[in-house]
Amino acid sequence: MNILIAYAGKTGTTQRCAKMLEQGLKNVTVINLVEETPDISKYDLIIIGGSIRIGILHSKAKKFIKDNKEKLLNKKTAYYICCGFSDGYKKYFETNIDKELLDKSIIYDTFGGEMDVNKQKGIEKFIVKMVNKTEQGKKEVKILSETIERFINTINKI
Repeated sequence: MNILIAYAGKTGTTQRCAKMLEQGLKNVTVINLVEETPDISKYDLIIIGGSIRIGILHSKAKKFIKDNKEKLLNKKTAYYICCGFSDGYKKYFETNIDKELLDKSIIYDTFGGEMDVNKQKGIEKFIVKMVNKTEQGKKEVKILSETIERFINTINKI
């Protein structure tokens, strides 16, 4: 089975998660959607990952999903998001990815995230600083390795 991991992110977290997935799977091609748009026809399984900022999926990931919706409906698919606060992650999926695609997918989940103020720019840097001062900002924000392992195991079972 040929697997495509197509992702888009801003600070490297989504890429790091894509690389973790790649290590646990076989016959994988990893493509950064910010740099190129892959032809999904030659892949049996498409995994799409994207960062979430203020509840919105990265624009390149969102566009890729929208542009390939009909093809994705005829493929095995899985989705992941990276977000600093993953408590309400299902809402992020529901507001950013068509329900029909999610219902058909093998799995979708959040891989957590990171909130490194040094990787932010402009208004996002300001927002991260402000969030870090709140109660919500005191929660540990990290990549959820155990969720990535579960995701890999689900994919490897098919």
